[in-house]
Amino acid sequence: MPMTQGDIKAYYEEHWRSVETSAQESMAYANPVEVAVCEPIFEQFFEDCGIARGCRVMDIGCGSGRWIRFLHRVLCPKQLVGVDYASSSIGLMQETDLASEAGVSFQVADITQQGLDIGQRFDLVNIANVLFHIPEDDKFDSALVNLRRHLAPGGRVFLTDYLPRSTMRTEWMKVRSRYEWHRRLANAGLRIAGIRPICVFANDPMGIDGSDEGTRKHFDQVRTRVSQLGSASGNSEYRAFLRDTLVEIENAILGFCEERIAPVDMPSQKLICLVPVRG
Repeated sequence: MPMTQGDIKAYYEEHWRSVETSAQESMAYANPVEVAVCEPIFEQFFEDCGIARGCRVMDIGCGSGRWIRFLHRVLCPKQLVGVDYASSSIGLMQETDLASEAGVSFQVADITQQGLDIGQRFDLVNIANVLFHIPEDDKFDSALVNLRRHLAPGGRVFLTDYLPRSTMRTEWMKVRSRYEWHRRLANAGLRIAGIRPICVFANDPMGIDGSDEGTRKHFDQVRTRVSQLGSASGNSEYRAFLRDTLVEIENAILGFCEERIAPVDMPSQKLICLVPVRG
C-alpha cells in the first residue's frame, strides 16, 4: 500500500535516530557515482543562474547533511539554515562540526505546513529528493507556496525531480507529470526557469514513461547489475576503477542525449530551477 507523508516521516524519524555519525551516514547514503556526476552540474547551474558565493541558503530535508555539506563547501554562504521535519535529523546535525560554523543553524520545520514562516528569506532554497515524497496534493501545494514565501528578491529554488509525461505512484513516491507540475507551480506563483539532466542509471528510472514491465524494468535491471558489480569485490582499487568508469558512462550518455533531446525529455532525474512569477 502506498505510504503517506506521515508514514515517510515516521520512517525517517527512526532512521536518523539510529545513525551514530552524520559524516559516515552522509557518505554511505549517497551513490558515489551519482555524487561525482551531480555535483559539478549543480555547481555550474548555480553559476549560470547567478547564485553567488556568500549568499543566504536554506536546505530543506537536510537529513544527515549530504547536501548541506556540499552547499557549505561550494557556496561559503554567509547564512546556511538546515531544515527537516524529522527532529532526529536536526538532533543529528546539531552534533556535527557544521553546527559550530558561523552562520550555520538547524531547525525542525515541515515545508508542507500551511502558512509556514521561519522568519528569514533566502537567495537559494535547495530541496533535493524531497517533493516526490509528498504524495498528498494539498500538502504538495502548501510546500510550493512555502518555497516561494521564503525567497528573497531575486532568489531561486533548486530541486530534483523527474517531470515525466504521466504521473507515477510508487510505494514511497508520487512523481508528478510535467503538466501537473506546471499547473501547480502557476497556482503557487512559481515557474520553471531552467532544467539540467543529472543522472540516468545512477538514479531511479522515474523519468521514463510506461509501465514497470517495459523500459523502466530494463533500466532497473541494469542498475541492479551495476550494484552487484560494485559489491562483488573488496578490492578498493577495483571499486574506484568501477566508480570512475560508471561516472564516465553517465557523462557520456548525458552528453550524447543533450545534443539530441530536450532537457525535459531526458530519461533521467533533473535538476530544476524555480523563480517567482512576476505579478
